[in-house]
Amino acid sequence: MRNILLPIIGSIMLWGCQTLPMIGGAETLTAPEVRRLFVGNTVESYNMNTGLNSFTYYHPNGQAIQERLWAQRMGSWKIEQDGKICLAFDKSEPNCRHIIRERGRYYKVLADDAGEQQKIVRYRYFANGNALAGDA
Repeated sequence: MRNILLPIIGSIMLWGCQTLPMIGGAETLTAPEVRRLFVGNTVESYNMNTGLNSFTYYHPNGQAIQERLWAQRMGSWKIEQDGKICLAFDKSEPNCRHIIRERGRYYKVLADDAGEQQKIVRYRYFANGNALAGDA
């Protein structure tokens, strides 16, 4: 009897330790999904570190026009095959980050020292076309 109960008890204990996929958990967007959100659209973003809002138009030719702190700046952008979006302003090197969807919201993430994805930007709104054109 003891030989039968030990495996059953062990199985029950291990079953309680199994991980299940999170309902409503975050998913990393693919390159086509990122393209649908950004190409030819003006995007409102909120930087979770600085507390600044910005509006960026992602021109299909790779040019980026961004307005923040009531000033415009020009830059460039692209989407890599793994879905990372790369953005550069003021002649800086591009920063490439993954976009995730979590509970219907979109975030740009950056891996911390432990490899955990930290949300750094929340995308609040995606508008078709160049909403900054009247200010250019």
